[in-house]
This record gives sequence, structure tokens and C-alpha cells, in this order.
Amino acid sequence: MNAIDTRIIEMLKKNARESFANIGKAVELSAPAVGNRVKQLEEKGVIRGYTLLLNHEKLGITTKAYIILKIHQSSTLRTAYNQIRSLPEVQRCDRITGEDSLCILGYFRDNKDLVNLLERISQYGVPNTSIILES
Repeated sequence: MNAIDTRIIEMLKKNARESFANIGKAVELSAPAVGNRVKQLEEKGVIRGYTLLLNHEKLGITTKAYIILKIHQSSTLRTAYNQIRSLPEVQRCDRITGEDSLCILGYFRDNKDLVNLLERISQYGVPNTSIILES
């Protein structure tokens, strides 16, 4: 990777749909040359994918929360991780170090949906929830 690749990545981080022509102008390359570099970055695994940013409020999401789950038994950690991360409300599920085993980011229509998730995951451990006020 060189400085041009780094600049291309920075521009794609700001707008993953930026045209190769606009990126090319910024880095002084042709659009096809930028396309080739992006393809190489994808093939090397530097660029793993692209994301979509949503306005969650317009989708009816009013509650977002971090849930730290302290697993009851270490033997259930892998099962809990696999089950929880596949739930539709769960945006992220990370295994973490320390006493706590999982850090979960969830998006919910309301607090009632949050409570429903907490009840479902309580079979695996003790949840500690922090509602996100601003992000």
C-alpha cells in the first residue's frame, strides 16, 4: 500500500459510493486506474466490504443500548455468542476480556423490545444494560 491507496481508502471511508472519477481527480489518476486499485485492495482483504448508514429514528428505532453479558458458565460462551449475534435486534456482539464475556449493541423499537431481548439472553448470563442517550 502506498500514499495513493491510503488517500483512496480515506475518501471511500467518507463516502463508499464516491465515484472513481471524483477519487481519480483527487489522487491524480484515471477512473479506471482507481477502479483497479480498489479491486486490488478488495482482493488483498484490505477493503472487506461497504456499509449502509441508516436513519434509525425514521425506521422506528427509539432505543439503542449496550448490554454487557456476564456468562454463567464458560462452556456456554460459544453457544451464547452464536445465538445472540444472530438476533435481529443485535447490531454487534463482541467477545471481550475480563469478567464479562460479551458486549452487545442492540437497536430496539422501544424499551419493551429491549426488555424482551434481556429476558431471552438472561438464560446465558447476567446482563448489565446502558441505554445510549446520544451518538
